[in-house]
Amino acid sequence: MGGSIPTNPILKDYPKQFMEYGPAFATGISECMRLSLGDILEFIMDFHAISKIKSYCKRRSVGLNEDTLGGIVKCSLAQYLALEITKSNGRDNRAVKSRYFPWLYSTAAMQQTPREFIECIGHVRLLSWLLLGSLTHTALYGVNHGQILSQPIPQEASCQIADHIQITMLGFAEQPKASILHMSSLFHAFILCQLWTMYLEQGLHIHLPITESYNITMNLLFDFWAKVTPCVLQLIQQSKMFSEMVSLHFLSMLEALMECHSTIVGKLLPLWTSVLSSNQLQLPGHLQVRLQNCRDFPPSSLQETIFDKKRNQHMKNPTMYKWLQRLQFKMAQIELQSSTATQFYSL
Repeated sequence: MGGSIPTNPILKDYPKQFMEYGPAFATGISECMRLSLGDILEFIMDFHAISKIKSYCKRRSVGLNEDTLGGIVKCSLAQYLALEITKSNGRDNRAVKSRYFPWLYSTAAMQQTPREFIECIGHVRLLSWLLLGSLTHTALYGVNHGQILSQPIPQEASCQIADHIQITMLGFAEQPKASILHMSSLFHAFILCQLWTMYLEQGLHIHLPITESYNITMNLLFDFWAKVTPCVLQLIQQSKMFSEMVSLHFLSMLEALMECHSTIVGKLLPLWTSVLSSNQLQLPGHLQVRLQNCRDFPPSSLQETIFDKKRNQHMKNPTMYKWLQRLQFKMAQIELQSSTATQFYSL
């Protein structure tokens, strides 16, 4: 399939060359795994999967890093699943719609029952893991030189993904906070925002700015944020507590996008700055400093030192990969903590 797990603390003693290039012979593992795509999908959606992996490591004393293993396993399976779905899209684009994500193309009401809201958060989490796997493959292999571009979700689904994020943000304010998933819903919404933004931007890199395909993708990005930004503004203006909470998530997302040299940030930064400054309650000092740092963020340099080139010669986008690694850890930790907290709260 072309996916791989780069060198990491868990696999530090494994032969480096084998990890970076893969075996020189066909193993048939991909064909065997293809029979279990449904199980992989369920595993990625399982809210308690990472907690179970950590518990297994403790019981068996296997000597692995129990805090990071679950996230690595989930992201690796998501990378494989993203590639398989991408191949299915090439043969029959209806695979995404009918087999894997039928809910993605159905119209969702903005007013959700508690059960529907929980299901929506589950969809947001699944999309986030799948996009994380897809972007990890892109960061490792790039989009040129004959490599398959991992795109499990069609770009045309951008509007439906924005709807799911809107529902999650509005539900965070309206739904009761008696559930663990309700409490973490805002985190999942902003994670999906930054992942979908970078996912679409990877599609920009394979087109020239003067082409129609480039303009279509850029318009999808603008349309996506045109739907999401009003929800952010609504939450910020709701109360002081919501203002600080949403501003913190929004600034973290903004910093991550700038670190990854996002194209859309420079175009929307004036709008986003006014959104964060629109509430009557002044931003706390530490958030004002972070916002000013975003405004003063220097242009990215395309030059790499000889040392950096040698160190990252087997990685096409080391900057994005570092961000994805941190995001993978955060997503795994929030699921682990939330799973642990279910003994005190309902799911």
